[in-house]
Amino acid sequence: MMESNNSSHLKETDADRRRGILADDSLSLDLVSALAGDRSLTEAEKNRLSEIKKRRGLRFFSDLLYSITHQYFAPEVAEELWDEVLQHKYELSTALGRNVGIAVAALDYLSNITGNMGSATLVVEAHIEEIVGLSLSDGLTGLFNHTYFFQQIDFEVRRYTRYGTMVSLVLIDIDDFKKVNDTYGHLEGDRILAAMGRTLIRVARDSDICCRYGGEEFAVILPLTDVHEAGTIADRLKNELAEHLPGGWTVTVSIGVASCGKDAGTYKDLVEKADAALYQAKKNGKNRVVVSAEGK
Repeated sequence: MMESNNSSHLKETDADRRRGILADDSLSLDLVSALAGDRSLTEAEKNRLSEIKKRRGLRFFSDLLYSITHQYFAPEVAEELWDEVLQHKYELSTALGRNVGIAVAALDYLSNITGNMGSATLVVEAHIEEIVGLSLSDGLTGLFNHTYFFQQIDFEVRRYTRYGTMVSLVLIDIDDFKKVNDTYGHLEGDRILAAMGRTLIRVARDSDICCRYGGEEFAVILPLTDVHEAGTIADRLKNELAEHLPGGWTVTVSIGVASCGKDAGTYKDLVEKADAALYQAKKNGKNRVVVSAEGK
C-alpha cells in the first residue's frame, strides 16, 4: 500500500503529527468519528478520506489513532489496532444499548484492555491548536514564524499545481533597519518590528498568512489571489507599515510581489521571484513595490 509514499514520511516527528491534525486536509476528530460510524459520511468526506488513505498508505491508520489519542502508533500495528477499536466500540454500544463514540471506545480499549496507553489524557482540539500555534509563532511580532512560512507556501503552491488555485507572495523588508538600531537602539528596533507585526495582522485579510520571514523581513502568503490584486494589496501594506521615529524620520518598507505561473512551479521558484522583485525595489530607491515581471 503505497510503500514509496510511506517512505517519504519516515522522519515524521510528533510535532509534525500535531501540525497534521490542524492542516486543511487533516483527519479531524469529527471526520474520524464519522468514519467510525458515529454519524453519516457525506460524499465529499468519502472522497476526501479515500484520497488521504491513498496518499498516506498504512500511515493512514496511524493518523486515525493519533487524531483520537494524540499518541503515535506505528503503521505496522495501527491497522490491526484500528479494527480492534472498532470491534470494541461495537461491543460496548451493544452492551449499553446506545452508540459509544469512537473516542471513548479507543481510549477505553487502549488504556484498559491492551494497556497501550499508560496514562490517557483527553485533549480538546482547541487546546492542541493553541499548543501548536505557540510553537509556530514569532514571540516578538505575534506573526507566524519562518518554519510555518515554508510549510504553508509549499502547501499553497502544491495546491496551485494540482487544482490551479492561484497564490501570490509578498516579501517585505524594512528600509535602512540597521540605521534604526544604530541610531535609536535595539529596543526601538524591536518596537518597530512589533508595531509592523500588529499592522500586518490588522490590515491583512482573514485568508492571508502573515509571517516573520527573518530579521527585518516579513512575508505574506495570499491564497486565491492573482498578481494584480496582490500588487494592490502590497501598495496598501507599504503605506500602512510606515512607522514614525523622533526627529521626523519615517521608517519605510520595500516590497516584492510574485505569483505562481508557468515559471514558478515550486515554492522555491515563487520565493525566488518575490525575492528578486524585492531586490529590485531596493535597487530602485526603496519605499516602493515591485511586481515580478514574469507575473505581470
